[in-house]
Amino acid sequence: MSIHKDRIRAVLKGERPDRIPISLWRHFYEKEATAEGLAEVMIDFQKKYDWDFMKVNPRASYHIEGWGAKVEFNHGPLKKTEVVEYPIKKADDWKRFEVLKFSREALEEQLKALSLIKKRVKDDLFVVQAIFTPLSIAGDLVIEEKDLVRGLKENPQIIHSALEIITDIFSDFAVKCLNAGADGIFLATTEWATKELLTEKEYLEFGKPYDLEILRKIESAEFNILHVCKSNNFLSLFVDYPVKVVNWNAADLTNLDLKEGAKLLNKAVLGGIDHEKLLLNGTPDEVSKKIKEVVERNHDVRLILGPGCTISPQTPEENLKAARRAVEVL
Repeated sequence: MSIHKDRIRAVLKGERPDRIPISLWRHFYEKEATAEGLAEVMIDFQKKYDWDFMKVNPRASYHIEGWGAKVEFNHGPLKKTEVVEYPIKKADDWKRFEVLKFSREALEEQLKALSLIKKRVKDDLFVVQAIFTPLSIAGDLVIEEKDLVRGLKENPQIIHSALEIITDIFSDFAVKCLNAGADGIFLATTEWATKELLTEKEYLEFGKPYDLEILRKIESAEFNILHVCKSNNFLSLFVDYPVKVVNWNAADLTNLDLKEGAKLLNKAVLGGIDHEKLLLNGTPDEVSKKIKEVVERNHDVRLILGPGCTISPQTPEENLKAARRAVEVL
């Protein structure tokens, strides 16, 4: 029996849990270069705060290293792993993408981390692995997002061919994550499901079909989460995605709030904690007060409390503790 899992299962079913579930997640840049380091720091973070589920937050380059992206690991807590050489340097490089040899070493490392984590947490809580959508992965293969935007406008079929290759690789990886112990996938759109980069029509062509192919491979997982990132997001495009939970920055006034989003999606929602302002710069009392307000305002929503995205490593520890304590006294 797992109290954490039972709490979340109640929310997914529309039942009243013993208390509102909560989880926060962040990068630990100094620990993410190895499977052992990543597993250790994820487990330590969980032990410290006793979250209701664990999002495994790998380095944000693991998905492109197989195509030859060169990275520099940093050993301080505030400087993220840096990509210093990108696989796609010019538009013509997309034409040779299908012959680029892909190494699965970085993916195998993530699977090892998952296995190590699962051995420690056993069946105590849901563990989800972060995977980026195929369009997001394609966007990280180039130096700037505008390079991919130009490519999908000027050479759409070449980009589609690349997206098919990416989708095949990461559909397989998603299944392997479940086999390694993950209870679901945290599928993240990063910058790509927003009108700041694309039109809805472009996302429907270059994003959605590939997202769905991955999700259908893992549809049987108990706790898949879709993360729709950034401002001015395309939340309405994801109503029919086969996931149990959707996460977005509902504190961002350009996006729907939790109640509006839950009504639109007819799913459980994850969010409600302003990670960019309140959690980072507020006081513990302000954090506690705001969480109480969010829960009261969304009393009829299937809600899991969380941030709108990965929290900053500079977030004060006292604010994390305040967020965690808040759900115990609601």
